[in-house]
Amino acid sequence: MTGLARRAERALKTFGGRGLRWQLRYKRLFARPGRAVFVTALPKSGSTFLVNALREATGFLPFFLGAHHLNEQDLYPPKLLDAWAMDVVCHQHTRATAPNLSLMRDFGIRPVVLVRDLGDCVVSLCDHLETESGTTPVLNVGADFTELGRAARLDLVIDLALPWYVQFVAGWSRQSEVDTLWLTYDTLMAEKTDTVARVLDFCGIDAATGLEAAVARAAGGNSRFNQGRSGRGRAELSAAQRARIAALAAHFPGVDFSPVGLPPAAPATATG
Repeated sequence: MTGLARRAERALKTFGGRGLRWQLRYKRLFARPGRAVFVTALPKSGSTFLVNALREATGFLPFFLGAHHLNEQDLYPPKLLDAWAMDVVCHQHTRATAPNLSLMRDFGIRPVVLVRDLGDCVVSLCDHLETESGTTPVLNVGADFTELGRAARLDLVIDLALPWYVQFVAGWSRQSEVDTLWLTYDTLMAEKTDTVARVLDFCGIDAATGLEAAVARAAGGNSRFNQGRSGRGRAELSAAQRARIAALAAHFPGVDFSPVGLPPAAPATATG
């Protein structure tokens, strides 16, 4: 790249950043800010049901704040600007990266973080890849995936998808830049109405009357439950497979992985 091309590239990046800031200032001056209920979740953790219940309870518009469902589901500034004056409910599989956290601060997003036992996630994601689609935001597989034995398919999910899952949990556990509400799949399934009420309270939204009815409508709709039960990972994964999941978590000493079914990793010890 020539020196002129480098200067042009820097100028475009600077202009793009300033353009976003000017548009955000304009929105703040002339448009009433809407409310955003934003759920960031591990795939296969019940997030579709949760946002359907929140949508039924609030009447908010379902609105995706990323560029595309099958990309890494980072926040996308043009979508954030589009949604500025709207009341929206959104669920994404968004990690706690520095750019995402910066955008959350700028746009006043306080995320709800929904997680699930990692072994159960492995089994449920494997089912999804077998029967629904081989293309997901965290792992794509070919048509030959179903030609593998079930144990080999689970191995593939552990080796290729679980690093993303572990980084998701570790990233949200370590960040301190935005307020978060942590939820688990087990709690959501056991206390559906109370959990929805907690989310609304966290987001500063008055709990709607008829909340139980809203939750019932969501449960009876397209919530994309696979089997909707816990413990499948313990029942189906081998001891060696569960140990490989724990070994991934061990790369993040001090992070509490108990919400996803693992004990926190032991603190790292100095060597040398």
